[in-house]
Amino acid sequence: MFPLMKAYFLAIAIVLALGFGLLFGSTPSRVMAESGVGKDVFKIVVSLYGITDSTKDIITIVNVGDQTKVKLHNAGNSTSDKTSYVFTFPGLTVENGEPYTVCTMSTENFNLKCEHGQNSPFNRPEFVDINVGGKSSEKVSEKFNGNVTESSSEKKK
Repeated sequence: MFPLMKAYFLAIAIVLALGFGLLFGSTPSRVMAESGVGKDVFKIVVSLYGITDSTKDIITIVNVGDQTKVKLHNAGNSTSDKTSYVFTFPGLTVENGEPYTVCTMSTENFNLKCEHGQNSPFNRPEFVDINVGGKSSEKVSEKFNGNVTESSSEKKK
């Protein structure tokens, strides 16, 4: 009787070990945030379009969490009606759904125009397109102090 119990015990132990191994060993790990380490760096690609000969210098400001980066588009060096900047945030962990803000300001009128977004669950940069020439096609949502305009990058239904 003991050899039969040993065989059943051994079979159950093997089945349990394989079950736990398959359950916990082969589960793919989902990355839920950009860790900011190595090649896993949070990036925002900002494209400015609608640039004309009369466009003045444009300051682009990007804020994520407690970090802010700034880039200047010098209108005197413009050779195209559009330009793109890549803002990288190494060493910063950005969770899915975490908000970021992209603002532009022209030296013509110093009005600040901001667009808000959230980190997507995909392992790719976030993209923000901003029309700097004339009126934006986006709906203006709020005004602060008469000179700061914010518009959302998400369309409200």
